[in-house]
Amino acid sequence: MKKILICLLTFILLFSFTGCGAKEKLGEKVAEKAFEEVGGGDLDIDGDKVTIKGNNGETVTFGDSKWPTSELAKNIPEFKDGTVNGVLESTDSIVITLESVKEEDVSSYWETIKKGFSKDVYEMNSSGFSTFSGSNDEGLTVSLAYMDEMLTITVTKTQQ
Repeated sequence: MKKILICLLTFILLFSFTGCGAKEKLGEKVAEKAFEEVGGGDLDIDGDKVTIKGNNGETVTFGDSKWPTSELAKNIPEFKDGTVNGVLESTDSIVITLESVKEEDVSSYWETIKKGFSKDVYEMNSSGFSTFSGSNDEGLTVSLAYMDEMLTITVTKTQQ
Protein backbone atom coordinates (compact mmCIF):
# COMPACT_ATOMS: atom_id res chain seq x y z
CA MET A 1 0.00 0.00 0.00
CA LYS A 2 2.83 2.35 0.88
CA LYS A 3 4.51 1.80 -2.54
CA ILE A 4 1.25 2.49 -4.37
CA LEU A 5 0.76 5.71 -2.42
CA ILE A 6 4.34 6.86 -3.18
CA CYS A 7 3.91 6.07 -6.90
CA LEU A 8 0.59 7.93 -6.98
CA LEU A 9 2.07 10.99 -5.25
CA THR A 10 5.05 10.96 -7.62
CA PHE A 11 2.72 10.77 -10.60
CA ILE A 12 0.61 13.68 -9.31
CA LEU A 13 3.75 15.71 -8.58
CA LEU A 14 5.10 15.17 -12.10
CA PHE A 15 1.91 16.33 -13.75
CA SER A 16 1.57 19.33 -11.44
CA PHE A 17 4.73 20.81 -12.97
CA THR A 18 3.12 21.04 -16.42
CA GLY A 19 2.87 24.84 -16.29
CA CYS A 20 6.56 25.41 -15.60
CA GLY A 21 8.01 23.22 -18.37
CA ALA A 22 9.24 20.43 -16.10
CA LYS A 23 7.01 17.91 -17.88
CA GLU A 24 8.56 18.81 -21.24
CA LYS A 25 12.11 18.44 -19.89
CA LEU A 26 11.19 15.11 -18.27
CA GLY A 27 9.77 13.90 -21.59
CA GLU A 28 12.97 14.95 -23.37
CA LYS A 29 15.13 13.05 -20.88
CA VAL A 30 12.98 9.91 -21.15
CA ALA A 31 13.17 10.02 -24.98
CA GLU A 32 16.94 10.59 -24.89
CA LYS A 33 17.49 7.64 -22.56
CA ALA A 34 15.24 5.33 -24.60
CA PHE A 35 17.04 6.25 -27.83
CA GLU A 36 20.46 5.66 -26.29
CA GLU A 37 19.42 2.21 -25.08
CA VAL A 38 17.73 1.17 -28.32
CA GLY A 39 19.70 3.09 -30.97
CA GLY A 40 23.18 2.85 -29.55
CA GLY A 41 23.84 6.54 -30.15
CA ASP A 42 23.44 9.75 -28.22
CA LEU A 43 20.27 11.80 -28.55
CA ASP A 44 19.97 15.36 -27.25
CA ILE A 45 16.63 17.16 -27.36
CA ASP A 46 16.68 20.87 -26.63
CA GLY A 47 13.25 22.32 -27.30
CA ASP A 48 12.70 22.05 -31.07
CA LYS A 49 16.34 21.16 -31.79
CA VAL A 50 17.27 17.46 -31.91
CA THR A 51 20.89 16.28 -32.17
CA ILE A 52 21.81 12.66 -32.85
CA LYS A 53 25.40 11.52 -32.40
CA GLY A 54 26.11 8.10 -33.83
CA ASN A 55 28.68 5.64 -32.55
CA ASN A 56 30.81 6.46 -35.60
CA GLY A 57 31.10 10.12 -34.56
CA GLU A 58 28.63 11.38 -37.20
CA THR A 59 26.29 14.10 -35.92
CA VAL A 60 22.91 15.07 -37.37
CA THR A 61 20.91 18.04 -36.10
CA PHE A 62 17.39 18.96 -37.14
CA GLY A 63 14.44 21.06 -36.10
CA ASP A 64 16.35 24.22 -35.22
CA SER A 65 14.83 27.57 -36.19
CA LYS A 66 18.07 29.55 -36.30
CA TRP A 67 20.56 30.02 -39.12
CA PRO A 68 23.28 27.34 -38.71
CA THR A 69 26.75 28.40 -37.54
CA SER A 70 28.80 25.36 -38.58
CA GLU A 71 31.88 25.59 -40.78
CA LEU A 72 29.87 24.29 -43.73
CA ALA A 73 27.22 26.99 -43.24
CA LYS A 74 29.91 29.68 -43.25
CA ASN A 75 30.48 28.98 -46.96
CA ILE A 76 27.31 30.84 -47.89
CA PRO A 77 25.98 34.21 -46.75
CA GLU A 78 23.13 34.20 -44.27
CA PHE A 79 19.74 34.88 -45.84
CA LYS A 80 18.18 37.46 -43.53
CA ASP A 81 14.96 38.34 -45.36
CA GLY A 82 12.78 35.47 -44.19
CA THR A 83 12.06 33.32 -41.17
CA VAL A 84 14.05 30.12 -40.67
CA ASN A 85 11.48 27.36 -40.49
CA GLY A 86 13.81 24.40 -40.02
CA VAL A 87 17.39 23.21 -40.37
CA LEU A 88 18.74 19.72 -41.07
CA GLU A 89 22.50 19.57 -40.64
CA SER A 90 25.17 16.89 -40.80
CA THR A 91 28.91 16.94 -41.38
CA ASP A 92 28.62 17.08 -45.16
CA SER A 93 25.24 18.72 -45.82
CA ILE A 94 22.80 21.36 -44.65
CA VAL A 95 19.19 21.96 -45.62
CA ILE A 96 17.68 25.27 -44.50
CA THR A 97 14.01 26.06 -45.08
CA LEU A 98 12.74 29.61 -44.79
CA GLU A 99 9.23 31.02 -44.97
CA SER A 100 7.79 34.50 -45.55
CA VAL A 101 10.36 35.10 -48.29
CA LYS A 102 9.74 37.69 -50.99
CA GLU A 103 10.70 36.95 -54.57
CA GLU A 104 12.79 40.13 -54.93
CA ASP A 105 14.88 39.18 -51.87
CA VAL A 106 15.53 35.75 -53.35
CA SER A 107 16.68 37.31 -56.64
CA SER A 108 19.31 39.39 -54.87
CA TYR A 109 20.54 36.42 -52.83
CA TRP A 110 20.53 34.27 -55.98
CA GLU A 111 22.97 36.64 -57.70
CA THR A 112 25.31 36.58 -54.70
CA ILE A 113 25.32 32.76 -54.61
CA LYS A 114 25.92 32.53 -58.38
CA LYS A 115 29.19 34.47 -58.04
CA GLY A 116 30.69 31.89 -55.66
CA PHE A 117 29.16 28.75 -57.19
CA SER A 118 29.62 29.10 -60.94
CA LYS A 119 30.52 25.53 -61.96
CA ASP A 120 28.03 22.93 -63.20
CA VAL A 121 25.26 25.52 -63.05
CA TYR A 122 21.64 24.53 -63.48
CA GLU A 123 18.90 27.14 -63.38
CA MET A 124 15.19 26.98 -64.08
CA ASN A 125 12.48 29.59 -63.76
CA SER A 126 8.83 28.90 -64.40
CA SER A 127 5.65 30.49 -63.16
CA GLY A 128 5.68 30.23 -59.39
CA PHE A 129 8.84 28.10 -59.11
CA SER A 130 12.57 28.83 -59.45
CA THR A 131 15.61 26.69 -58.81
CA PHE A 132 19.37 27.13 -59.03
CA SER A 133 22.25 24.75 -58.44
CA GLY A 134 25.97 25.40 -58.75
CA SER A 135 29.33 24.13 -57.47
CA ASN A 136 32.67 25.69 -56.61
CA ASP A 137 36.34 24.61 -56.70
CA GLU A 138 36.26 23.54 -53.02
CA GLY A 139 33.83 20.69 -53.72
CA LEU A 140 30.71 22.41 -52.44
CA THR A 141 27.35 22.46 -54.19
CA VAL A 142 24.59 24.91 -53.36
CA SER A 143 20.98 24.47 -54.45
CA LEU A 144 18.22 27.01 -54.02
CA ALA A 145 14.53 26.32 -54.61
CA TYR A 146 11.85 28.99 -54.27
CA MET A 147 8.08 28.57 -54.42
CA ASP A 148 5.12 30.22 -52.66
CA GLU A 149 7.22 32.40 -50.33
CA MET A 150 9.25 29.35 -49.26
CA LEU A 151 12.99 29.11 -49.89
CA THR A 152 15.03 25.94 -49.45
CA ILE A 153 18.81 26.24 -49.38
CA THR A 154 20.90 23.08 -49.59
CA VAL A 155 24.69 23.00 -49.19
CA THR A 156 26.45 19.73 -49.90
CA LYS A 157 30.11 18.88 -49.50
CA THR A 158 31.30 16.23 -51.95
CA GLN A 159 34.25 13.93 -51.36
CA GLN A 160 37.34 14.96 -53.29
